[in-house]
Amino acid sequence: MYNNTVLDHFANPRNVGDFPNPDGVGHSGNPIDGDTITIYIKVDDLRLSGVRFKTFGCGAAIAASSMLTQLATRKTLSEALLITNDDVAEALGGLPPEKLLCSNIAADALHDAIHNYMEARKKDTAQKKVLPAIAVKEQEHVQNNLIEEPGSLSDPTQIKRYLRHIIMPDIGGHGQKKLLDTKILVCAADLNHCDFLLRYLTALGIGHIECYLENDTKWESVFDSLKDLNPDVTLGLVKEMPDNIDFNLIFGDSRFTCKITQSLLKAASETSLVPTIIAVSEGWQGCFNYCDNWHALSLFQENIIDKGFPTSPQNRSKTESSPLGKLLSSCFLGTLIPIELVKIRLGLGSLQTDIFYFDLIKLIFDNQFATSSTLYTHYDPIQNEIVAKLKESKILTIGAGGLGCPANLVLAKAGVKYLTLIDFDQVEISNLNRQILHLTSRIGYLKVESAKMALEAVSPLLHVNTYTGSFSSENARALVGQHDLVIDGLDNLPTRYLLNDACYLEKKPLIEAGALAYYGQVTDIIPDEGPCFRCLFPEADTKTAGSCSETGVLGPVPGVIGVLQAVEAIKQLLEIAPSLKGKLLMVDTLESSFDLFNFKKYEDCPLCGKNPSIHKLGLFSFVCEDV
Repeated sequence: MYNNTVLDHFANPRNVGDFPNPDGVGHSGNPIDGDTITIYIKVDDLRLSGVRFKTFGCGAAIAASSMLTQLATRKTLSEALLITNDDVAEALGGLPPEKLLCSNIAADALHDAIHNYMEARKKDTAQKKVLPAIAVKEQEHVQNNLIEEPGSLSDPTQIKRYLRHIIMPDIGGHGQKKLLDTKILVCAADLNHCDFLLRYLTALGIGHIECYLENDTKWESVFDSLKDLNPDVTLGLVKEMPDNIDFNLIFGDSRFTCKITQSLLKAASETSLVPTIIAVSEGWQGCFNYCDNWHALSLFQENIIDKGFPTSPQNRSKTESSPLGKLLSSCFLGTLIPIELVKIRLGLGSLQTDIFYFDLIKLIFDNQFATSSTLYTHYDPIQNEIVAKLKESKILTIGAGGLGCPANLVLAKAGVKYLTLIDFDQVEISNLNRQILHLTSRIGYLKVESAKMALEAVSPLLHVNTYTGSFSSENARALVGQHDLVIDGLDNLPTRYLLNDACYLEKKPLIEAGALAYYGQVTDIIPDEGPCFRCLFPEADTKTAGSCSETGVLGPVPGVIGVLQAVEAIKQLLEIAPSLKGKLLMVDTLESSFDLFNFKKYEDCPLCGKNPSIHKLGLFSFVCEDV
């Protein structure tokens, strides 16, 4: 979508930041997309000696701000006031028509900063602040070194691949480069157990991944697939603990993690342990912890034993985990651990130095497990005749993107035999940081066809039906009515209302969710048993939404939400309580926070209220891509 000049200014923006004592500050914004630009100027003898910016918004807005600072620096104030937004777009080599509005605010912010300077100069000519020249120069020298630090992405293909990461100011091109330079060791029992983990680590762009596996069956085929997902990543299989590793990731059930932990504690001195994230998965539940020293790792092992995790062989024989529940917990952890690694590597959010524990049946998410009263719970394996009901269920997913990919991969692994995917979009390189069913070699394929190929490779008995048309008022009820449950894998308001209404009128459960940046939400909408989407979010007046701009999202975040959607779908089909019916689960991955909020039926809801006014599907416009 963007030319190389735009991509360069987007991934490696010039003059980002502010000045310690700016002479003028200007602001502008685009109310439709939410872009905001702030310009800071330094003036010397009525000439712009420095121009810097802070921008929150899409790639076009960031690139335009960066280019503007170069155009304006060293110009006189009168010359700078003649710079137009068209000049900025032209200097960038052109922008897509739909992005002109995003960028057409940069020059406005510059003009505002100049006017701000001129007004302040009029009012304050007699009361200028005088700072010691040496102190000012030293302060600005430090600021320059911080702001103009080199070392970012320059390859246009990489910029496109990690577009959704780079657009987030706290990652940017420099942060992505740091991830690509990171070297980790993954210790796991086998590839099935760590499948989600490896997919998301690779999609993220963790540059060097070594794997220590108890059972390395099918390594060659998995290796080829991961390399196709992201050719930037080097992967290797090791038989011993390698040197020069930035992080250890220990991933498995209680038995395996206990064994590896003991080996690490014996091999490492109290001052030499490589920073380690350890993740334990059992039936429907699990935990993880970041341990940056020998004592923290030792304490983690003591805590999970005290909490009742089955770490010993004798204990395990009495409390063998449910295979289905164990699968779900390993998939869930496989999305959480890459996020935690990014947080540690880039200094984002709060590090999980206490134990984070989850129970997917009870909907417990405890990020202070070591000191709380929560204990491990043993669940009996689900009877075969109940699991057979899951296998024969027919599930429809709208969207084969960031939510639809992980949700359907979980369902395929769980043995569901009938899946339907709807999406008219094609695979693009910028999808691959999060849409883990697609591959570099399948760029340009229809997403539903790419996803079908990936899913049928997981389960030969799986039947995947694909639909490449739009999900519309004309076909929604017919499509929904053919299935037992529906998963929403889209991120646009009109289609959500359409899907909600169709599911209610057809009396089909809907697993509703969304993800953005580091955050997400999930709820179960069960017709006539609980509130609907309109109860939670009353419809806006307009029937169409504004155009989508690129919105940053850390790749595994939609994975967390998509896995939770699959878990809730399985619980609904197997009638396992409690569920998220009438509850909204809000997720903040930066804080490892999962908060439940209750919401009730709205008595005046036009769809499911006492006196409904909606009896057929209205007209909606499909305007946005999937997550």
